[in-house]
Amino acid sequence: MRVRVAEYAGFCSGVDRAIKMALEAVPQGIDCYTLGPLIHNDAVVTRLQEQGIKKIESINEINQGMIIIRSHGISPQVIAQARQKGLAILDATCPLVKKIHTIVSLLHEEKYDIVIWGDCNHPEVEGVMGWCDNQATVVAKLEEAQQIKTTGKIGIVSQTTKDKKSFFALVSSLLPRAREVRVFNTICPASSRRQEAAQNLSHQVDMMLVIGDSHSSNTKTLFLKCKQTGVRTYLIQDATQIKPEWFEGIEEVGIAAGASTPDWIIKEVLEKMSLNGENNQNEETNPNEETNPIEETNPNEGTNPNEETNPIEETNPNEEKLESGEELSQEENQETEEEKDLAGKEENFARMEAEMAGYTSPERGDIIKGTVIQVEDDEVMIDVGGKSEGIIPLRELSITDINSAREIVNVGDEIEVLVLKWDDDGTILLSKKKVDTQRVMDQLEEEYNAEHTIEGTVVSSVKGGLLVDIGVVAFLPASHIENGYVKDMDQYVGKTMNFKFLEFNRSKKRGSQVVLSRKQLIDEEKAEQKKEFWENIQEGQILAGKVKRIVDYGAFIELGGFEGLLHVSEIDHARVENPADILHEGEEIEVYILGLDRDKERVSLSRKKLLKSPWEIAADKFKEGDIVEGTVVRIAPFGAFVELVPGVDGLLHISQLANYRVNKPEDVVSVNEPIRTKILSIDLEAKRISLSLKEIESDQEQAEVEDYIRQQNEEDRTEEE
Repeated sequence: MRVRVAEYAGFCSGVDRAIKMALEAVPQGIDCYTLGPLIHNDAVVTRLQEQGIKKIESINEINQGMIIIRSHGISPQVIAQARQKGLAILDATCPLVKKIHTIVSLLHEEKYDIVIWGDCNHPEVEGVMGWCDNQATVVAKLEEAQQIKTTGKIGIVSQTTKDKKSFFALVSSLLPRAREVRVFNTICPASSRRQEAAQNLSHQVDMMLVIGDSHSSNTKTLFLKCKQTGVRTYLIQDATQIKPEWFEGIEEVGIAAGASTPDWIIKEVLEKMSLNGENNQNEETNPNEETNPIEETNPNEGTNPNEETNPIEETNPNEEKLESGEELSQEENQETEEEKDLAGKEENFARMEAEMAGYTSPERGDIIKGTVIQVEDDEVMIDVGGKSEGIIPLRELSITDINSAREIVNVGDEIEVLVLKWDDDGTILLSKKKVDTQRVMDQLEEEYNAEHTIEGTVVSSVKGGLLVDIGVVAFLPASHIENGYVKDMDQYVGKTMNFKFLEFNRSKKRGSQVVLSRKQLIDEEKAEQKKEFWENIQEGQILAGKVKRIVDYGAFIELGGFEGLLHVSEIDHARVENPADILHEGEEIEVYILGLDRDKERVSLSRKKLLKSPWEIAADKFKEGDIVEGTVVRIAPFGAFVELVPGVDGLLHISQLANYRVNKPEDVVSVNEPIRTKILSIDLEAKRISLSLKEIESDQEQAEVEDYIRQQNEEDRTEEE
């Protein structure tokens, strides 16, 4: 039995975008909700709930957190309600649906009678209605179009998942009904492509399986499209609903999948189909041999597109990028049925000749040893014994990318290769890459079972994570690069690091068989550092640390496995209004262990303890009798306080303000006024400095008198001479 998959199947870009946005929102640390299911697939919704993204039916159910607008979109009224409640909003509406919102808004402003081709209870249509104040007519059947009353201008749009042919039939029926008709084909191209591809495939097979959730409009449309071709068609939600009796007498089966069907469900169906094909083959060769039973489900489930089915679990959505790369390799190695038949015949002929010559020909899948007898840039010729040579194409030579076969092997080298197939001329097609991969996977499996760490080099960034070379290409999900959100994944490309195994599955046919985690290793290292930190930390210690993050009330300092709080009051002796004015993230500083709370695991730090106090600075800088500059910072009834250096104020007593009686200090000085004063005395123990403005004036007057007398004396001496 041959299984063929439609050209377009699985997630469309709008669904993929919505899921990625939702999963990226989870690490933000706030409660996340979707208003209704994010997409119409119970399995995906269940998995999102496991990731912490809850489904609600009304904004009234929550008062805080983030609301994720699902791919179907919602009305502006609901968005306004969410904003009024102070909810954060993440808009995952499909861009094509948002386009419809814009169109109906403009049509409504221009006084058009709006007609929507769709299902009135579908969430996409309900959302669209809100963008034209519910002033639109929803038509689900052509007969309903005859009931439309028009003022002369009609604007027509469609639900994105509807059938294009039916939509244009509606347009044709409305054209004679109005003076002006504006038509906007808003049917999703992805839905149209899936329908056309499924229909084309239906004409070429004996039976169709349509995979998707029964709530999905595009899946139900896909099912009806296939069924209309006359081919036997079943709608299934997952592989468990497949029944072996469906395939009796069936030679070719077609597979189609809705735009909200994840790739992993399609893969499970294909795997079960492969198992079913193997069982059928066993029955043909040995009628008495028992086959493995296939789990039975209700036969009616496959024929009713409106029936609800049980939700199932989802795998990692980040595998898609790897899967597309894997498909290229599969296409390169894929053989048509005719090629298989011809290869089988060539194998038989070669085997017969070998038996006559006393040589056993290798079979497909055998691992054999051979000697390199010729090396070209694009291929290598191998002597594997017997009358035939083996050829290794460049793509099958190495696990890593190479430009020429000469980079890997030389004439005379003995290497192990795997037999892929026999060519028409009897040449054996070989693969060294698959043998190397198998050997590497054997070693990796041992490391995985022993729970060892593995070293690898990041080779590139892809959607959802990084690709890591560990002998084979492994996948590192974005959520497992660090123990927090990583904004720029490209910074890791080219780096060699250690990793933990997150998943190892050699039987996996699509996506990466090895999934890694660096986050687990970091968490373990931090836990060990934290343990060591608390064993060695003591109050009064001075440690070097790095400023991790700055907040209004201080800064968190990384101390080698643990973060301590440097409160704003302990940053400097002077008052600090904004910690960012003094400290910078990433800066390395020394801190004093001020206090420890081992029960609550809290560490209080001080930078101020390690700095000279302002009074110590003043002691080094000033002495009695100095003339100093300062600023008046406040005035009291008994005098004024002058700041000499930050944190050190001197008292300018009212009696020292002037040579005459002063009633109020404000009569002589004012706040923020810069002045020059004389230090009368310094008491460091009491932290007091006495200042005088009067002494400066007296000293100045005395200096002027002395200067005058000196000038007079000089003049007298000049006259005498």
